[in-house]
Amino acid sequence: MKQFFLSIALMPFVLAATSTAFAAMDMADKRLMPDTIVLNDGTQLHGMIVKNDAKEVVLQQRMGEVSIPKGNISRICDEANAGVYFADIVDPGKLPPWRMIVQDLRTDDNIHSFKQIPPTTIENGYLKNIPYLSFRINKHVEMNVYGNPEDPVCLEFGIYEKGEKITRFKKIIREYLAGTLRSRDEIAALYALDEKGDERQVGKLRFRISPPTSPDAYGGWWIAVYDPKRLEKERISDAFYNKVTLPFNEVNGKNGKLLDDRNMNHAKFLEKTMMNWSQMVPDLRGFYRDKMGDLKLLTSPKTTQ
Repeated sequence: MKQFFLSIALMPFVLAATSTAFAAMDMADKRLMPDTIVLNDGTQLHGMIVKNDAKEVVLQQRMGEVSIPKGNISRICDEANAGVYFADIVDPGKLPPWRMIVQDLRTDDNIHSFKQIPPTTIENGYLKNIPYLSFRINKHVEMNVYGNPEDPVCLEFGIYEKGEKITRFKKIIREYLAGTLRSRDEIAALYALDEKGDERQVGKLRFRISPPTSPDAYGGWWIAVYDPKRLEKERISDAFYNKVTLPFNEVNGKNGKLLDDRNMNHAKFLEKTMMNWSQMVPDLRGFYRDKMGDLKLLTSPKTTQ
C-alpha cells in the first residue's frame, strides 16, 4: 500500500506522546505487535517496527522502544502476521477489518498522522444512528468504520478540501478501495460512480458517493462501501447514539478542521465511550511520524467494563 494517499500528503499534526502512554500499551494483544526480529542467536523479539535504517532497527515493545544494531539481526519478519490481517477476507461481500486497514496505513510513509477522533452525530441519511469509530488521516482526510470494527458494515472515507487536493484524493481513494474488493463487478461499480453523487449495488455491497452539498455530508466529499442489510441491524436508539457521538461543531470548525483547542475534551470523551467497544479494538488510537520520519504510536490504557 505504498501508493495509498501518495499525492495528498498534507502537513502533519503537531502531536505529542509521552513515555507513560507507550508504557501503558498492552503488547499482549498480538494485533499491536505484528513484527518479529530474529537475532543471530535465535532469540525472537516481537513488537512494532517504528524505524528501520542501515544502522539499526527500533522496535516498540510493551515497556518502550528497543534499538537493535543491524549486525545483531539475522532476520526481520515485518509481515509475520499477515495471516492475522488478511484471514478474514474470505467472502467477496465482506469489508476489511479495522486492523487490516491500520496495517496498510502504518506502512505508507505518506501517512504523516492517523489519529482517532470523536465520531460526530449524523442527524440524517443512511448512516444515522449507526455507531462508528472515526479517524483523521493527515489533516483533512477522515476515515470512518461503522459497526463492529473487526467486521464492519460500512467503510467510509471523506475529505474536507477543494481544488487539486480533492481531485487527487478522489483518484487515490478509489484505487485503495479497489484493492480491498474481490470481484471485477465490484471494482467496476466503484469506478462507475459519478463523483457528483451516485450509488450502485453489486451483490451484498453498495457503493456510494455523497458530494459536499448532501445534507449528511457536512461539507465534505465522501465515498463509502457498505452492506445495506447488515447496516440496518446495527442501528441503535437516539438516546444511546447521542451518548457515543458529539455534535459536529464540537469536533470540527469550518472546512472540517479539527478544533485543536478541545483536544483534552476529545480525549476524555474517547476514554469514556471506548469502553462500549469492549475488546473489539486494541488500545491503539493511531500514530504519527516525528520530524525524523520515525513512527510513533498513540495509545491509551486498557479499559475495563
